[in-house]
Amino acid sequence: MGWSRYIGGRQLGRIVATALLLASLGGCEQIEELLGQAAGEPQQNTTTGEAGQASVYIPPGDYLYCITNIGATMVAYDLTTEQVRADSRRKLYPDPVGPWFVGQRGFYISRVAGDGSGKNALVGFNPVTLDEVARLNFPPNSNPTTMLVLPGGDTAYVALRGSTFDNFATNGVSVVNLATLTQAGYLNLNDTGVYPAGHGGGALTSLNGLTWDAACNGGACVYAVANNWKNVVRQGWLLLLRPGTNDIPTIADVMALGDSPEGHLLFDAGGALWVVNNGGYGEFGGGPGSLQVLDPAKFDDGTPDNETLATLDQGSDTSFPADPTGLYAFDGTIAWLTTYPEDVVRTVDLAGRSLQALDPNLPRVTGPLFHPQQPAAAVYGGLGGFGTARLGRLNPSSQALLSDQSLLSGGGTVSCAEHTLN
Repeated sequence: MGWSRYIGGRQLGRIVATALLLASLGGCEQIEELLGQAAGEPQQNTTTGEAGQASVYIPPGDYLYCITNIGATMVAYDLTTEQVRADSRRKLYPDPVGPWFVGQRGFYISRVAGDGSGKNALVGFNPVTLDEVARLNFPPNSNPTTMLVLPGGDTAYVALRGSTFDNFATNGVSVVNLATLTQAGYLNLNDTGVYPAGHGGGALTSLNGLTWDAACNGGACVYAVANNWKNVVRQGWLLLLRPGTNDIPTIADVMALGDSPEGHLLFDAGGALWVVNNGGYGEFGGGPGSLQVLDPAKFDDGTPDNETLATLDQGSDTSFPADPTGLYAFDGTIAWLTTYPEDVVRTVDLAGRSLQALDPNLPRVTGPLFHPQQPAAAVYGGLGGFGTARLGRLNPSSQALLSDQSLLSGGGTVSCAEHTLN
């Protein structure tokens, strides 16, 4: 099965037990693969489930299109009836993430394939039938992780994380023409010459997040999170990318993050940028995680190491949870910090830059949170971790769980995007 960024408690226990057994047998290569799985690397052997399927039909309306990573299934959730359309289920290629929509075109990423060479594809699909209509194949083992559509809708950046299978030979940003679904350019992060002078991080690996900032210091930019995992947990970095000629990005600045940062970034109401540093799971050599608050006004200002405004961790707050995985806002002042495998939600006061007291009554949301525009009366969140994937409907004011239903799509994690069919 496909693997997302997190390892659930039961899966983690099985991996540790198996790793110990292999250690006693001298199975070093197998141990490395298991540890790679725990850090978010894809498995080299999976089942594809690519049997021919009949087209589905999704009628006009407002939907969340949700993808389950392990279940490798897409399903439409009707925002008007607040029900999953069971007749909309569609099996996808392995280890899918997304979807994304541009006009009436849909896209998702498939990371791996059963033969070990890697599916490594950006797949275009029809949102009405969910049939595949086009595909861009990336190099074997390039491990695409996420996509950012640039303003205008015809160009996207795809983060290629690389893989242990070929020692991260492919590692960078693919510039994609979405109209033709072809690669228009490439930023190679293995080339140390693309980094600004004085950057001390060397060539960076494991790109796992892309965020657009129209108000970036010095003009619009893209923030790229380099988790920097390469067989061991390492310090991460935030890259400031400026779209250049033909939208091919250049790196204008590089900011130091904590160990093993997650790809999802969050802006608060004051414009500060929040990063979740997972720290790497303790069972695999990692340490405590943290929340890091950065000032974008100090990016690319010629002064290094002046960007961090605050850090929340077990040093500044002894109640700070282990293994933080995501920070998702209800508004510009209140957000939820998710954890895994603890699967406990903590409320973060973004304005006060502090954690609220642990509330055992909060639902066990594993994230992300989704804020659909039509209708706008609820917030939705992924539940279930690596177990049966579920979608929770939350009151945006009280944060109470209003409903909790299975997505009928196998195991999580869950990712969704809103789309209206006319």
